[in-house]
Amino acid sequence: MDTEAEKILVSIAERAQLAEGIEGIRSILLTMYRFPSLKNKILAQKTGIAIPTIAAVRSELVKADIIEKRNFLGIKGREWVRTKLKLIFDYDPLPGNFDSVIKEIPEEFSYLNKIKEFINNRPTPEFSLDQSHADFPTIIKKTLYLLKKGDIEGRRIIFLGDDDVISLAVGMTKLAKEITVLDLDNRVLDFISQSAEELSLNNFNALSHDLREPSPSTIINKYDLVVTDPPYTNEGLRLFLKRAREVLKSNVSIDSKTYPIIGKKCLLSFGNKPPEEMQKLQMSILDHDFIINEMIPDFNHYEGASIIGKFSHLYYLQSVMNPNSRYTLNLTSYPIYTSEIKNKSESLFRPIGYHFVGEMRFNNQKSLLENKRIQKIFLDSLIDADLIILDVYHHNYHPFGYSIIAILETSHAALHTWPEHGYISIDIFICDEYSKGLKVINYLKNQFNPIKSDFFYMERGKKSKITFEPIEMQ
Repeated sequence: MDTEAEKILVSIAERAQLAEGIEGIRSILLTMYRFPSLKNKILAQKTGIAIPTIAAVRSELVKADIIEKRNFLGIKGREWVRTKLKLIFDYDPLPGNFDSVIKEIPEEFSYLNKIKEFINNRPTPEFSLDQSHADFPTIIKKTLYLLKKGDIEGRRIIFLGDDDVISLAVGMTKLAKEITVLDLDNRVLDFISQSAEELSLNNFNALSHDLREPSPSTIINKYDLVVTDPPYTNEGLRLFLKRAREVLKSNVSIDSKTYPIIGKKCLLSFGNKPPEEMQKLQMSILDHDFIINEMIPDFNHYEGASIIGKFSHLYYLQSVMNPNSRYTLNLTSYPIYTSEIKNKSESLFRPIGYHFVGEMRFNNQKSLLENKRIQKIFLDSLIDADLIILDVYHHNYHPFGYSIIAILETSHAALHTWPEHGYISIDIFICDEYSKGLKVINYLKNQFNPIKSDFFYMERGKKSKITFEPIEMQ
């Protein structure tokens, strides 16, 4: 959608108190455009938005002079969604439920058959990068799935890796506002760029980038949809999800005020795992502020990929919060591909590191209820000590209490609060300089200013007996 439409819908979402924000309003307008005669009850079923909220949104749309009446768009409304939201299909382009099997391509989209000419010439899969080519039916199914969801029309779409060249099929619809492909395999990028030129695809960009490096500023907070088929490891999944959150649009500035945006989509493909690994997968999705709107088993089929049984599941994710992008991620040396993790040599002895533990006590228990402030002080202490943060986990306990754990390039750091006892515990282990750990705990003590504190450290990885030594702090 254009900037003017974005501002209008933000204002309407605010007035209607719509938790789903501007993407929720787009969903309502998209459904009204495709199904003109729907009552609030059916519209609620199709959008997942409560009936009273839909009624409030429709009233605000009338007041904004976008639609003519609450129960239908009218000529004015139809023109508005065509010009501002760039919606094309004023009907369901793929009637009925969408499943993992399509017997034939609908006549309207038969032009997609042309993609066969290109996929047969894709670069040979690089197995060290967990590449395996999706077959022709999978490429078509994904494209049609996005069409049915309304996620191509007028949308900015980014592919985080695309050795399958699904971006070309999506580009062939000529419905997207912009398509960007990021990949570290220049063979793939050269092929996609050349093919896009042959297909006369406009607003199509191919960028060489390793996702283990920080995302370029030009792609952050920009896209409506991410499509990705990450490495087959949980480490790879977490990295790709984190990059997806960075590039999806998460806020918009209007009159010097910043408004959050939720509801942007991520189309994720990932292989089947044992139950415990599937739990980790779903926790990784939640950790990165996505929810699973839909999961279709056995959706993707591959030519090869025996490591995942030649198939994977399709997850349709939705962003629900703003990502915390203050902390730079640089994971170039971090193993994310299956071969890297399998072939990683195990040392007989852990590298020497320093383990700091401590506790702080307070009379002012209310100060320990300020979880956002505690999080900021904790993370700032690590940054101040030049410790590189790879990932952050946190949890709010009920009725009170807070835990935060930072995964560092050189191990980890953790903080836990017990407000009812006026107590904070600290646990830091770094395979780095002793002075950095000392700097962290000094920062924490100065910022929190406890009435009493004790800190200890021990050397890890030595053959000597484990002994904690007290740290004398001024």
